[in-house]
Amino acid sequence: MDDLLVKHLTGEATEAEMRQVEQWLANDEANRHYFEHFRLIWEESVQLANTTHIDSAVAWDRFQNRVQQGSFPKEKAPVWSMNSSLMRAAVITGLIVGIAALTYFLFHNNPGHIVAMNTIQATNDVKADSLPDGSEVTLNKHSQVSFPEKFTGDKRVLQLNGEAFFHVTPNKKKPFEIHTNNVTITVVGTSFNVRSRGDTTEVIVETGIVEVATEKQTVVLKAGQRAITGITESILQKQTSSDQLYNYYRSKKFTCDGTPLWKLVEKLNEAYDVQIVFENEALRNKPLTTTFDNEPLDNILNIIKLSFNISVVKEKGKIILR
Repeated sequence: MDDLLVKHLTGEATEAEMRQVEQWLANDEANRHYFEHFRLIWEESVQLANTTHIDSAVAWDRFQNRVQQGSFPKEKAPVWSMNSSLMRAAVITGLIVGIAALTYFLFHNNPGHIVAMNTIQATNDVKADSLPDGSEVTLNKHSQVSFPEKFTGDKRVLQLNGEAFFHVTPNKKKPFEIHTNNVTITVVGTSFNVRSRGDTTEVIVETGIVEVATEKQTVVLKAGQRAITGITESILQKQTSSDQLYNYYRSKKFTCDGTPLWKLVEKLNEAYDVQIVFENEALRNKPLTTTFDNEPLDNILNIIKLSFNISVVKEKGKIILR
């Protein structure tokens, strides 16, 4: 699979190999997490290869020895086979020099070079933190973002799993680049929300301009616009962002303006860790206009009950709207 991932990253994969990678990514969240780390290390290695002069053979020997000795977690350091023709090609192009050098510096903590990968993780609570460039990130529950200890080269590269809101410090000389699922998001300085849950990735722009790209398509989003795509798709759907529900985990507000009830229910399930379901499917698209400001779930359910003259029943671990 590592060989296929290299082909994927270098654009050498056939259509059949691309489908194999996409299926592997769709099968397990852990696979997607592995791939994002893999891609981040690969891109950093390419930048490092352009600026670093080392003995590639010595660096590679050190790298291989550490793999064999189990000196670092295997799930965070892909094991490469020097016997494969693909790896020999990578050596010829100089990319493997970057990977060897990056790994060498990662585990020797050499000052002045890339020394570590940082991860900010939110488990059962929303978490806000800052990045090395001064940018701010707010992570929704069960999300994480990984990035180098220092942004080197000509980009600020991160990888995201889950959902986060970014307020990016402007720097036209060093674009801010996020990778999640099959999507690359590039900005200079703006604020936007990225949601990558299951097979779907959604980007909503709050201020500024954001470029969203898959392998086959690139769209430019302005404030109030969003793009959606699936992990096995290459087509981006560009739309107007019609509600503010995406912002609930930062604002503690659920703002509905003619919003279909199913959208609110989706966010309530996430925010309160419950399972609200529709027994009456006709309720799903009923429009609701109101704002819930940091209110208990029971209060919200009571307003929904009165607004649509329905029953709200708690049964077998579920909340049923009927």
